[in-house]
Amino acid sequence: MSTVKFMNVTAFKSSINASKLEVVFNKNTNKLSVLADDSFFRCQQNIDTTKPMAFLVPDGILEDACLVNVKNESPLTVKATL
Repeated sequence: MSTVKFMNVTAFKSSINASKLEVVFNKNTNKLSVLADDSFFRCQQNIDTTKPMAFLVPDGILEDACLVNVKNESPLTVKATL
């Protein structure tokens, strides 16, 4: 079973020891990515940088993180644990 964790941008940046994060557009692929020093991470393709953002980290694997818009710190609420 997969688990999903959300990290705020500051915590994610600190966790990967990045000096800065940039949302970049690749004109060859027509896709957005997050550039963190010399590493790339996924990015929601219709991200709105004027709204709250967080990194979705599946199974705690930072390399698979994706920058997404969120309504608050975590849009998920646990309804039941089985």
